[in-house]
Formats: sequence, C-alpha cells, structure tokens
Amino acid sequence: MTNKAYIVANKQQEREVLHELEKNGNEWNDKRNATDFIPSEKSYVKFPYAIMSDRFIGWLSIDDAIVENYEIVYDGRKEEQMSEKYVVSQEFMNELKEWKKRGNTEVYFVGSYDLSMLPDYVKRWWNYPEINNFECNNRLIAIIRWVNGEDVFEIEKPKKWVIRSKDRTEQGSYLYVMLDISHGVKKTISFWDKDVATRFDTKEEAQSWANGHQEVVQVEVD
Repeated sequence: MTNKAYIVANKQQEREVLHELEKNGNEWNDKRNATDFIPSEKSYVKFPYAIMSDRFIGWLSIDDAIVENYEIVYDGRKEEQMSEKYVVSQEFMNELKEWKKRGNTEVYFVGSYDLSMLPDYVKRWWNYPEINNFECNNRLIAIIRWVNGEDVFEIEKPKKWVIRSKDRTEQGSYLYVMLDISHGVKKTISFWDKDVATRFDTKEEAQSWANGHQEVVQVEVD
C-alpha cells in the first residue's frame, strides 16, 4: 500500500493534519497520540515539511517525501497561496447570490445557521462525500471569502459539441463539420475554421452526424 504524505506549510495546517490522523486512530511509533508530539516545536523541523502516515506517523522533509515517491494527499502550500479561483457554474453563482441576499450576510457574521441554509446545490459542492476533509475546508473558506467581497469564483464558459476529422490534414489542421440544410436536404461541409462548425447541445446529437473518420469534441462558447 502506498504511503501517504501531507505537506504542511504552517502551524494551523500541521495541527489540522495531526488532529485528523488522531481521529483516524494513527499513532507515532512510540504509541503517542498524533497530537502528543508536534514536529514543528523542534528546531530542526522547518516548514514546509511532510507528515507521513504508514503503519505509524512520521515526518519527512519535502525532498524526501517526493524522492521516496509518497502519495501526496494534501499540499498546504497551495492552500497558503489560495490564488487560483474555483471554476463554478452560473447556476452555482445564482444560488449563492440568492442565499447571500436572503440571509443579509453582507452585514453580519456567517454562523452555523447561515451555513445550514445554503442551497443544496452549493452544499453538495462544498461538502461532497468524495472530497477529502482538507478540500472541504478550503471550499468553505472560499465561500466565506466570497461573502467578504473577495473574487474567488470564476464562472465556467458554456460548452458545445462539434465534429472534426480524427486526423490532421497535410497542413496540420483539423477539418470541422458544418451542417448545410438546403432544398430540404441535409448535408455536411468540412472547413478548416473551427468557428464555422455547427455547435450541438449534446454529444449524442453530434455523434449522430459523425462518420467513422470523424470525432466529436467539446469546445467553449465565447
């Protein structure tokens, strides 16, 4: 079984990881509970470093964690930066804005009641069962940062499906398909320019027009 490593960049992350490991029953090799020993309290342990979880808990420098090919299940360095935006749907943002307006969260503290009133669509995004605890925390933090006026969400661009050739031409370009309906007859015309290709709402609809030499791909709509 692959050893797991959690890269922590500060004391708060270190504490959260150790608490999580303790909750799961992990111990240090001298049988101490996970939170009974705090590595960063030793002068020779410098942030960021990796807490590893195998049969027992241990700690490693980041170089060791990477060189020895541990599975990095949490990287707190990314959380510290928090510079990348979450890409969400327009429906998500509409629900979130309505919740904010309904709860008047612009003027007071966001408490447990406010969070309990989040729309189901947003709750599933924040606390989806398949997401680990650390990512759930990050998503909750993002919601609160958004309430505070920070720009942490980006609305995903709508997507459509187009048909193109599986192989490139001698000039290195794909051929894209446009449907032409004239005189009651439907036919397809191929062009090098993707912008003129017919956009389909579903993959299945596009596939119904593709032949064995063509493939269906998804494209963003400007």
